[in-house]
Amino acid sequence: MLLRKRVITGVLGGVIVVCGLAFGLTAWRVVVSVGCLWAMLEFAALARQSWYQLCSVFASCVVLWMIWGRPAFNLPLAEAVVAAFLAIPVLLGNRTSVQQSAFVAIGALYIGFGGLSLVSIRATHPGWAWLLLYLFSIWATDTAAYFVGGAVGGPKLWPSVSPNKTVSGAVGGLAAAAVVAVAAGCAFIRPSGWSTYLIFGVVCSLFGQLGDLVESAYKRTAGVKDSGSLLPGHGGMLDRVDGLLFAAPAAAWMLAHGVWMHI
Repeated sequence: MLLRKRVITGVLGGVIVVCGLAFGLTAWRVVVSVGCLWAMLEFAALARQSWYQLCSVFASCVVLWMIWGRPAFNLPLAEAVVAAFLAIPVLLGNRTSVQQSAFVAIGALYIGFGGLSLVSIRATHPGWAWLLLYLFSIWATDTAAYFVGGAVGGPKLWPSVSPNKTVSGAVGGLAAAAVVAVAAGCAFIRPSGWSTYLIFGVVCSLFGQLGDLVESAYKRTAGVKDSGSLLPGHGGMLDRVDGLLFAAPAAAWMLAHGVWMHI
């Protein structure tokens, strides 16, 4: 029953994502914005911040601004956002703690930069193809890690952070991402660049799996199993897009620095 729910939810989510991708950059921004806002509110909830509290509202504004305002990737921007978050406990007379505000600030930057990077990938030429390659790599990683880890078992990857993840699942995820990335790249971009697609897929898979572990650590800190319950079989939105958002800046960086020039 759980597997059936995961498959149905995954297919429906994939259809929404592909439709947003197909209808152009603005439609894709809308899809990314909805997903990132949802994930941001779940992240804030890990710090016991309701959607209407100042920390959550400000974090949501930061995420939207990063996705739609096209800020540069620079240290002063990050410092200004963090400083504003750290001022919130002062404004609220410590009704929101510094720890809560700092926690939400990390989430806003993580989700905001992830969302902006997804938009940046779509804006690359040919953006739709590179984005499909990226999405397929991450989805293949998640799917293969789930099934290979369950079938093979073996040593745990990092039991103190995520007790269910295995080394075999991680290796299976990397292998699946490599194969899918090469297949998608040769089909949608150019047949001659298989080595570039392989490297791209493996790097995205590595960062995606790291993102899964990072979110697991935050959930363990908050004392919860899932970030939410609105996606049957998957938990919350953040549970579904954690690796996707974490790996997106690496993918965007590779494309911005001319990875396709090696094709």
